[in-house]
Amino acid sequence: STTPRHPHCDLPGDPSLILTTNVDLGNDKGDILKQLSALVAKVTKKPESYVAVCITDNADMIFGGSTDPLALGCVYSLGAINMENNGAIQSGVTDALEKYGVAEGRIYINFFDVPRENLGWNRATFAG
Repeated sequence: STTPRHPHCDLPGDPSLILTTNVDLGNDKGDILKQLSALVAKVTKKPESYVAVCITDNADMIFGGSTDPLALGCVYSLGAINMENNGAIQSGVTDALEKYGVAEGRIYINFFDVPRENLGWNRATFAG
């Protein structure tokens, strides 16, 4: 007998963006969270109800030996990680941070296409 597939196996999965910056986003942080959540959903073509975004501001950071404004990020997704999508997310994050003095050349984002068995949610993985 075959084990039935877990219902999570057919869900679109969790695109998530984790972003850390050394600038103070102040009262705008909530708006930036919403802006980047919508961006990730649009670019990955996944429901925003599955998107998770975490932003940490005012972090102690250094890039290229300088503590000038910068940001580091990671995007994790089940699929939808490709050159076009990655570039669109990179550009959108850059747009969101530009007014805080973070130059486009001081933002690194790593993109990870996560195997279904390596992403957990709701007491199971997306592989079952």
